Amino acid sequence: MSKKTNKNNKNKGKKKRKKKKSKKGIIFLCSLLIIGIPIGVMSYKYYSLYQKGGIKYNKHYVGHNVDISIRRGTSPKQISEALQEIKVVDNSLLFYLKAKNDGIAENFKAGQFVLNTDMDYNEVVEALQNPQKENELKLLVKEGETQEDIARSLDKMNLVTYDEFMNACNTMTFNYDFLNDLPKDEARKSKLEGYLYPDTYFLSEDDTAETIINKLLSRFDQLYTDDMVKKAKNLGLTTDEVVTMASIIEKEVRYAPEKNIVASVINNRIKEGIKLQMDATVLYAKGEHSNRVLTADTRIESPYNTYMIEGLPVGPISNPSIDTINAVLNPANTGYLYYVVKNDQTGEHFFTSNYEQFLDAKDNYLKKFN
Repeated sequence: MSKKTNKNNKNKGKKKRKKKKSKKGIIFLCSLLIIGIPIGVMSYKYYSLYQKGGIKYNKHYVGHNVDISIRRGTSPKQISEALQEIKVVDNSLLFYLKAKNDGIAENFKAGQFVLNTDMDYNEVVEALQNPQKENELKLLVKEGETQEDIARSLDKMNLVTYDEFMNACNTMTFNYDFLNDLPKDEARKSKLEGYLYPDTYFLSEDDTAETIINKLLSRFDQLYTDDMVKKAKNLGLTTDEVVTMASIIEKEVRYAPEKNIVASVINNRIKEGIKLQMDATVLYAKGEHSNRVLTADTRIESPYNTYMIEGLPVGPISNPSIDTINAVLNPANTGYLYYVVKNDQTGEHFFTSNYEQFLDAKDNYLKKFN
């Protein structure tokens, strides 16, 4: 059979499949419009900058904010199509028809907006009628940043000073259930460490340290669900222990598929009565951002230094993402006790339960620096 004939046959097959899909789509659309099933919202991972017509947006991770810019004159249909592109809605036609039937579509505004892949239909509609004000400021809190990192960012923005933010975090009372069970330990370096959720936030010049903190804590409260609380209890962990473990993993692990494996290492070492000896905790105790830990650093007297103390540190050492928290709640089933970096570019590790193998792998890694 010639390539051309084969190609024609494939094209015919594709056309037939497309017709079948179109018929199914029409039937599905009609059934939804007749019985009035609400529009679902789907979440997807990993997006990039997108620009089409009068719309520009920056897509982030699942459950995160989406910065969208709509130019004057952009039609409701174009907006609906863009919303499907970024997976804020799962069907642009359904969204447009419902918005039009409700008399809302023509109220969509031009300007800057913050949408979220977890928003329901009503929240999306409301957001599209309320563009962001020009004086709003964007705060980006990255996964693994600390309370002090956030304070420095706000200080640079001239919004609130470093001291104002730190004092508010450490002295003010915030009404969230997940904070009620925090250990009342004066040795905790930063009271709200671990709960200032990493995401993109739009702030006003009128925002105070208290209102900003509430926005970050509210995002954590939204994502850390009751099911997660139950799962933690089933694992014999408190919320604070889960967040503390996740905060360590967030700093220790760059290669995402290994997060639940490192969670198993932490569990195994605690079970065996072996000190965690994790470098990220030393750096937090030292109060420095660095890629290397010296032998002298491991002797720092601190309730955060897991080379010196047994078990988990006194509290979280960073603000972890919900993905990392989920890795703690769903640890891999391994017997691993040790790990060493084996690929600096990807961040992948070598894992083992054998101490001699660990030492050999560690020596091989350190030879790169000699």
